[in-house]
Amino acid sequence: MKYTNNKNPSEKMREVRGYAIISKGDTPKKIGKNKFSIPSQSGKGNYTITMEKRPICTCPDFQNRGVDCKHIHAVRFYLDFNNKVKIENKGIVTEKQACPYCKSIHTVGCGKRHTKSGQKQRYLCNDCKRKFIENKDYERYKGNSKTTSLILDLYFKGISLRGIKDHLKQFYSLSLDHSNILRRIHKFSRVINDYVQTLKPEVKDIWNHDEMKIQAGGKWLWLWQIMDKETKYLITTQVSTNAYQPISDKFFKQAKEQVNEEPTYIITDGRHSLKNSIKRGMPSTSHVRLVSLTEKRQNNQNIERLNGTVRDRVKPMRGFDNVETAEIMTSAFRNYYNFIKPHNSIGGSTPAEMAGIGVENSKNKWDELLKRSFEHTPQRTKEAVLG
Repeated sequence: MKYTNNKNPSEKMREVRGYAIISKGDTPKKIGKNKFSIPSQSGKGNYTITMEKRPICTCPDFQNRGVDCKHIHAVRFYLDFNNKVKIENKGIVTEKQACPYCKSIHTVGCGKRHTKSGQKQRYLCNDCKRKFIENKDYERYKGNSKTTSLILDLYFKGISLRGIKDHLKQFYSLSLDHSNILRRIHKFSRVINDYVQTLKPEVKDIWNHDEMKIQAGGKWLWLWQIMDKETKYLITTQVSTNAYQPISDKFFKQAKEQVNEEPTYIITDGRHSLKNSIKRGMPSTSHVRLVSLTEKRQNNQNIERLNGTVRDRVKPMRGFDNVETAEIMTSAFRNYYNFIKPHNSIGGSTPAEMAGIGVENSKNKWDELLKRSFEHTPQRTKEAVLG
């Protein structure tokens, strides 16, 4: 189902409010065939939604206006997520398992193994003749890689920690506290980010830079971002307590090191303080300063749009307690933006695919990104994450 296309502001607002219901953890309860119950947001009882060809809700908004209310949209979002999970999980089950020892894909199933985290498929490698179980690096962790990839996907799509907790309980009979889910997101986000930092994206010659303010632990911090104009790849981000010159010097140097080259042009806002930092960090780059609001809208709209996306997702996020956790979560969102989220402006591909480092051949991008990250991760770090 497509949302918010060709609809008036009132209809769009109902969709947004429906999404907000799911995000804060008020999961619809199935009470009959095509019937669901959702608590009233005022705390006065529940409403019943019947999902037929023409959905019906018992709330006053639907009864008085006869249009799809926020409760109907909430159930639609809920059903869409569940359907997506079923499709992705089916894909993971049938996905060919590579041998963790010799990397061969000539493997066959050879029975099951019961572990602390549940039953797992056992495989035999026809090349090196060794046996292994699926997702070996996740064996000692509660749940498995499918659970972890599901948690990451739902979280960065906007579902709350308690909403994820309820989903895991209902559909996987897995009990995880919301604090456990957040720790898991932090841990695996670090592993993914360590791997991504080793990659060298193939970006083009025009970069856009901007910064915005975010809150962490009740304090305002600066979030710095640089994006490649053509591939939409978010090259690097940085969180800082101020925007002084040593911070900007570090940031532009970091951007150059990430791709091992300089752009021909870098476009920034009109702040004079960036000029010297760019000259030191990227001496061969021409700096284009956008002074007027019109210039920004015309020439820096890609990263301005990104700022809006980040702002919408970061605002309700939990776990922004200090600079360190803000750095972890904004880096995690950067990796979601680059490797997982398809972009209509580049034909439905991801920026990582456009930059030649994507996981486009996988049926589940999160699962593949996690596997690649763990192949790169030192054993000591694996033990720290999985132990």
